[in-house]
Amino acid sequence: MSNFTFTTKAAAVAAVSVIAFAGCKDDNDVHAAQMAVSQVKGQTMGTFYSVQVPKGYTGGNEALDKRANSAFNVVIDAISTFDNSAELARFNAYKGTDKFEISPYLADSIENAIFEAHRIEDAMDITVGPLVNLWGFGPDGRLEKQPQPDDIAKAKALTGYDKFALYRDAQTNKAYLQKVDGAVKLDMSTLGEGLGADLLATYLDEDKVENYMIAVAGAIRTKGKNSKGADWTVGIEDPFGKGVFEVACPKGMAMSTAGSYRNFFIDENTKEVFSHIIDTKTGYPVAHKTVSVTVIAPTAATTDALDTGLLVLGAQKALDFGNKHNVAVYTIEIDDKGQAVGRYSKAFEPYLKCNVR
Repeated sequence: MSNFTFTTKAAAVAAVSVIAFAGCKDDNDVHAAQMAVSQVKGQTMGTFYSVQVPKGYTGGNEALDKRANSAFNVVIDAISTFDNSAELARFNAYKGTDKFEISPYLADSIENAIFEAHRIEDAMDITVGPLVNLWGFGPDGRLEKQPQPDDIAKAKALTGYDKFALYRDAQTNKAYLQKVDGAVKLDMSTLGEGLGADLLATYLDEDKVENYMIAVAGAIRTKGKNSKGADWTVGIEDPFGKGVFEVACPKGMAMSTAGSYRNFFIDENTKEVFSHIIDTKTGYPVAHKTVSVTVIAPTAATTDALDTGLLVLGAQKALDFGNKHNVAVYTIEIDDKGQAVGRYSKAFEPYLKCNVR
C-alpha cells in the first residue's frame, strides 16, 4: 500500500491522505519513518487541504503549514468571490465599465483560464458568475427551487468571453479588467484549488523540497516519490460513494477531478436534482450522464480549467479532445443500467501503471 489520496472537485470534502510504511522491518523503523514525515491538514477556500513531505520540511509541520497558508492566501486575496476585500469580489461589485486595475498574478490566472477555455469550446467560462449566483451556488446562498426561465435568460446574457476584456501594460507591468456591462461578474472558484496547489508547489520547489504531495480538495500536485520511494497514488472517487473507482499515479504531474454528483440542490416542488456544473451556453446545469472527468497535466491550473469544461462537454467530447491533443483524460459515466463506467484517453494510460510498494 502506498501514500494515497482521493481526488474529487465535486464538493468541499477532505483530500484525505492515508499513509502506510510498508517495507519497514520493525516498529522502530515504522516510528523512524513517521518521525521523518512532515504532514499538515487544514481548511482553505471552503474546502480541505493536505500536504505531505516524506523526508521532512525544515521547521517541521508548523513551518510547512505556514508556508501552505501563505500560498493559499495569495489565491484567496486574488480570486475569492466570498471575501469582499478580494480583488475579484471588488471587481464584481464594481458597477462601472471603466478599466479596473488588478494584480499581475490575477491577470496571469485569467489569461491561463482564457487560453484553456478556448481549447475546449469555451465550455469552462469564468463569466459564469451571474448563473452560479442565480442557481444558488455562489455567495448569494442556496435555492429551494429552480430559477425562472426569464431570470436564466437575463443571467445568460451576461456570460461569454466577449463580456469583459483584459489589458496588460508591458512597460508598467500593470493589468486591468474592463466590463462590457456593469452587471458582469467573474467566477474563478473552479480554478482556486489548482491555483493554490500550484503556488504551494512553486514555494516548495524554491525551498528545494524534492518529494511532496499537495492536495487542495481534488487538485493534486506531486513531485518525486512517497515515503517508501514509490509513486504517489491518487484515487478517483466512485460517484456512488463506494470508495475508490480507479487509481492513478500522476508521476510528478498535476491531477484534478471535476464531479457533478455531490454539489447540487433538489427543487422542493419538482424534486429535480440540479448540479453545480453549469453550461453557460444553455444557462442550465448539465443534464447528461457524465458525472466525473479527471485530467493530468503539468499544472493544476490547467487540469482545473480543463476538467470542469470537459465535464460540461460530456465524456465522448472529453475523450475526443484528449486523444486529439494528447491530454490525459479519464471519464466516468452512468450507463443505461445505472452502472458507473470508466473510459480514458490514450495519454492517460501510462498513469494507470504505478510503481507501488
